[in-house]
Amino acid sequence: MSDQNPSWALAIPLAGSLSFFSFIPSSAEANATAAAFGVDPDEMMIVTAQRRTASIETTPARASVITRQDIEQSQASDLKALLQTQAGIDVTRTGGPGGQTSIFMRGTNSNHVLVLIDGIRVSASGTGSFQWELVDLATIERIEIVRGPRAARWGSDAIGGVIQIFTRQAQGLSFRGAVGSYGERAGAVAGGIHGQSLTISTRQLDGFSAQNERGFAFDPDDDGFENTQLAGQGQVKLSQGNLRWAGRWLTGEIEFDSGVSDVEQYAGHLNYQLNVNEWSVDLDAGLYRDELETSTLFGVSENITRRAQLGAIAQTSLHQSLDWMIGIDGWRESGVNVGTWRENRTQWGIWTALDGQQNAWSYSASVRLDDDERFGSETTGQVAIGWSLNPSLRFFASAGQGFRSPNFSQLFSPGFGGLFAGNPNLKPETSTSLEWGMDWAIEPDQTFGLSAFYTDIEDLIDFSGIDFQAINIKQAQIKGLELSHQWRLDQWQSDINWTWQQPEDKDQGLPLLRRPKHKGSAVLTYIQDRYQVSTEMVYVGQRVDVGQAPLSSYLTLNLAAQWRLSADLTLQGRLTNLAGADYEPLVGFNAAGRSLLLALEWRPSM
Repeated sequence: MSDQNPSWALAIPLAGSLSFFSFIPSSAEANATAAAFGVDPDEMMIVTAQRRTASIETTPARASVITRQDIEQSQASDLKALLQTQAGIDVTRTGGPGGQTSIFMRGTNSNHVLVLIDGIRVSASGTGSFQWELVDLATIERIEIVRGPRAARWGSDAIGGVIQIFTRQAQGLSFRGAVGSYGERAGAVAGGIHGQSLTISTRQLDGFSAQNERGFAFDPDDDGFENTQLAGQGQVKLSQGNLRWAGRWLTGEIEFDSGVSDVEQYAGHLNYQLNVNEWSVDLDAGLYRDELETSTLFGVSENITRRAQLGAIAQTSLHQSLDWMIGIDGWRESGVNVGTWRENRTQWGIWTALDGQQNAWSYSASVRLDDDERFGSETTGQVAIGWSLNPSLRFFASAGQGFRSPNFSQLFSPGFGGLFAGNPNLKPETSTSLEWGMDWAIEPDQTFGLSAFYTDIEDLIDFSGIDFQAINIKQAQIKGLELSHQWRLDQWQSDINWTWQQPEDKDQGLPLLRRPKHKGSAVLTYIQDRYQVSTEMVYVGQRVDVGQAPLSSYLTLNLAAQWRLSADLTLQGRLTNLAGADYEPLVGFNAAGRSLLLALEWRPSM
């Protein structure tokens, strides 16, 4: 099976699925796209694509930015709901809230997305997975999504793209409380002063049965979820530059039909920015720890991940239209599955890049050398070019490479009764990707975007060997097309996107699992001074699961409204899956039915 961590997906069926509805802009490369929505393109900044701050119209990749304002307008319950309307992104979950969530970007495997929180790698080294379901939206300031390979700047894992989460920058004091279906109770308090910010949040649900009669461990009881998080960030001005800090802690308990999981995570990050002559220098240090204890029918499993990370980036302008960057970074990680295996490894990389703009042309080139103490060295490169035919029409193209080293679980896991065992003979995955696209401002209030992409992956790691043991697939191939349309008229806003893709195991001529051929969403929002009403439709086409078992297409409809009762107080409501669509997100797992969430937010005027 071609998923991030298929053994966990089958043996640890966690819980849930909720949707959201609101306007989330899909930020394009072109200046015209930003201007069409009344946003100053100079204020639409992104750091993830280039590893430096740059306006999004000059970013040589298809990128989206979800701001704090977008999150609050969306009323999304979690990251799954927030990300599911993004073009080129497919989201699956094993049951209800708290269930294991997998993100597939442009048809690549879920562990082909490099996930960062404040610049720190947060995927568990043991399982290779990131627990999307555990990140509370109350602790997030913004999310940057960059599609396509970024290994030439970020190194391992960034085959399908990069998603970076930045922790919240609260100003003043705010409170939010919510109640809803499935026994949901949630609350958050955020405060900020003098550039320092702190957010604490909690969420509890009684839930519903994660599995149905087709599930291997079906139990009709409700599977609950609880989660508490603390996140902070800030900065201090020093004589030579700025010192920024960020930290987060969370704990959670997740019930599922065959057991329960307890998790605890810590992360900390320091960044020091200074100027030395004509150079801008960034120095980074970070720590991450993840502990997951799971009780199942197969017994108790305890996985512990530790990672220490260091990096430095220097940037200068060779002349007015050409920037040069050079960077070095590395991390030491350890993974432990108590009682079975214990492993450590070090990875480091050095890279350089040129980014420039000349008249109607923009261009970017980067190359990186990585070294893994277990698998040796890997060189990756990327080039991109953009051309503005006129202020309203821009074309771009890029070619890039990616790679990913096997995680400890894929190498050493004993599996479950002989199933889903690791393979110490696995090779790293490597990829080559191509992209062509355009952005067209049809008129000041209407934009259209198109991207065509192709990815070839060699030695794709898949749990499909004897007894579903991890093996390398010689070749996988993905091709696809993304279409997007944004429109605004007075108080009305709409955002429509459609993705067609064909991810295929070329060795067997079979589709890769859990990725639909067609996926689309449409969001229509009406905004007045004191209230907002939104509708959202999400369509997910047919796909296949383990053993090529077919999964039917489905369409969900969601409604939302929020009403500002006073300058400080806002009432919010959301109806999810209004039509009561009955579908299986994965074989043997349930999705949430029709549900209601009501929230009250108090934010004193500054």
